[in-house]
Amino acid sequence: MPPLPHLGFQRLQPSVALQPYIKCYWQIYRAAGSEYSSTEFMHPEGGSGIIFNFGAPIHLDGVPHRSSCLVTGPTRQSTKLELFGQVDALGIRFWPGTGRAFLSSPLSEMLGQNLTPEELSLTLLSDELVERLAIQPTLQERITLLETRLMQYLAGKTPLAEKNEPSMRYALNWITKQKGQGELHKLLTEIDISQRQLERLFQQNLGLSPKYFSILQRTGFAKDLLRQDTNKSLTDIGYHAGFYDQAHFIREFKKVIGITPGSYRNKALHNQKR
Repeated sequence: MPPLPHLGFQRLQPSVALQPYIKCYWQIYRAAGSEYSSTEFMHPEGGSGIIFNFGAPIHLDGVPHRSSCLVTGPTRQSTKLELFGQVDALGIRFWPGTGRAFLSSPLSEMLGQNLTPEELSLTLLSDELVERLAIQPTLQERITLLETRLMQYLAGKTPLAEKNEPSMRYALNWITKQKGQGELHKLLTEIDISQRQLERLFQQNLGLSPKYFSILQRTGFAKDLLRQDTNKSLTDIGYHAGFYDQAHFIREFKKVIGITPGSYRNKALHNQKR
């Protein structure tokens, strides 16, 4: 979720016990009439999440969602988020590869989908929990209630270090540290498993292939460079981010983000001046 100051965006860190699973909690809030609308884009980084919505229906890629709770699976491309009227949403963002500890189903079954708890048979996200979250007066009280429920759910379950195989966690960290530019055959040598085994681990726990996760990491690195190194040419940025040439950079970047690197830089500069 990008910073959205006009929507009262807040981001909170999880407690120490939940930090191996949760990247952050976030909230957006706007008390406004139906004439107000906002369009934002959520760029993929390999994670999954949960959205609790207590305001007007939210639209994801043009589809209205009226459920007060949605599970958002991993995505290959940016998601268009449209908000109308009153906005009051609370979210959980899981680290890539950790959502399955709470979502149970293989993440490959959730790829590109936004599903209700009923569709996934998730007892964690009960109607009673959603109703209690809705009436909490502050964000911190919502987070406290939510963390209590998450910790209860984890109690008695296999710890993360055993549930998600060490090879999977090592591979995710390796690709992330290499900013998606490492050669995967070298990774296979380091963790001593076959490519087929690695593919299966990624499909179950991430919902994406190791190759596509690498593309997301390269694209994410390129986004950072486009925002920060405003004097560097697009060709130099593409090369530094691990793309073969400018045509390859533009093609892969647009496939994930939805717009060209040049358009992304222009939008980022415009937003910085607001």
